Amino acid sequence: MKKLTLLILLGLLPFLKGKTQEQITDFLYGLTAGTLNDTEQLIEGYMNPVGAWFGNGLNAGWYNTGKPHQFPGFDVTVGFHIITPPADALYFSPTLESFMIDGDGELATILGPSDPTQVMYTNPINEQNENLFKIPGGLNWDGALLMPYLQGSIGLIKKTEILFRYAPSVSLKELETGFWGIGLKHDVKQWIPGVKILPFDLSVLMGYSKLNSGFNFSRDDQNLNFDVKAFNSNLILSKKLSIFTPYVGIGYQYSQATLALNGTYTIYDWNEALGVVEEGMNLEVTDPFNFSFGGVNGFKATMGARIKLLLFTIHVDWTKAEYDMFTIGIGLNSDIGSKLIGGTIDKTISE
Repeated sequence: MKKLTLLILLGLLPFLKGKTQEQITDFLYGLTAGTLNDTEQLIEGYMNPVGAWFGNGLNAGWYNTGKPHQFPGFDVTVGFHIITPPADALYFSPTLESFMIDGDGELATILGPSDPTQVMYTNPINEQNENLFKIPGGLNWDGALLMPYLQGSIGLIKKTEILFRYAPSVSLKELETGFWGIGLKHDVKQWIPGVKILPFDLSVLMGYSKLNSGFNFSRDDQNLNFDVKAFNSNLILSKKLSIFTPYVGIGYQYSQATLALNGTYTIYDWNEALGVVEEGMNLEVTDPFNFSFGGVNGFKATMGARIKLLLFTIHVDWTKAEYDMFTIGIGLNSDIGSKLIGGTIDKTISE
């Protein structure tokens, strides 16, 4: 248990930058006094907002109209999400087996207040509660979180559009990150008798995204991977009014984040280094841990508007979800030849 806890904390060191060495060492040693369940709860609760942040961002901004392109129409959009964490993203309340939390039992997440929280345990000899260690506070985040995105799409047959998202892997010192996504939008109004002649657009859209990031340590085979998988489905309604297109959408979203420490690690008498002499502690472990946390799972609603001038568009929308989001995007949007070519192809297929 103590060895595994140490390795989990080793994997979290990139996220604890800015904390003092004393805080990290105190935190690291203190956790070894608890159960593995306590350790996982504390780490998952602390990191949860990061997974939810990326999960919400990956699921947002997939559409700005309910009308799919027809072949060979296309769209290229770049934008960013302004994501507002809810108040409860700043704290979490674990149910611990070995530890007791000072105060009301709430701990700061990575976004929460920077003040550390005292953790206590019951001394089995005198049955008195004694201070054990302090959990480092968060980043004291005050405001929104930002997430950029780049998306392209092209029309296919039968008023169906395929969408792509891609951000090439970018390396910043030891950190490497990138993401991709694929989606499909389809006009459902065309299949509903009596509705297809009405003057609005109605489509369904489904999208899947995956974010991969890694922190490389000194050895090539040692790294910390933080990945997020996200899925969303939507029903979109819009109405084109000259250059102005308002739109609304309702949908469901799901995401899951995973944190994995990969590689082979050897621990050399780490208890002695921390002032607790204990023999026979050398241990070699491969791929110490891989656990999930920080997902989103629920419904969302979006309302927004797009303006199109010649081939250029700009859109803004607001999404109400677990993490509310405001999205701004600009794009290059072309339907030149789509009605003639796309309509002809669909007609030929139907015949």
